[in-house]
Amino acid sequence: MNTILSVTLLALAIQLPAAESAKVTGTILTPKTVKAYGGLELEIRLYEFHPFIADKPADLVGKFNVKKYAHKAGDETKTKFIVGDASTIKPGMSYYITCFVLDAKGKRQLMGEKDGKRGLCKVLTGGNPQKVTLILRDLRK
Repeated sequence: MNTILSVTLLALAIQLPAAESAKVTGTILTPKTVKAYGGLELEIRLYEFHPFIADKPADLVGKFNVKKYAHKAGDETKTKFIVGDASTIKPGMSYYITCFVLDAKGKRQLMGEKDGKRGLCKVLTGGNPQKVTLILRDLRK
């Protein structure tokens, strides 16, 4: 009985850190080598998903858009962003962001990749960052 009481008191004495915000900040970088474009739309989305439930779709948490997004070949274009909100990270959930530059019909023209590396851009939980740099890769043929 003493052991249970001690464990309970110890658990109550432990102070958990304040919950973190479900907000991601960062920079979108279009390298000098990417062909010029203009009049496109930059779209960044933050999604929340349960890592152990495969048949449940991810939920959209936040969205960041820039209309009439443009880039000049030979120059590096940098755009700062904040996506998400002040809500807190839900325990047991995972998060990722997507980044695309879309034409007027919604077709993907460029794709943002974390540090220029392919793969899912996980953020916020599991040791993944709250601040990212996304490098745009040209998808146009």
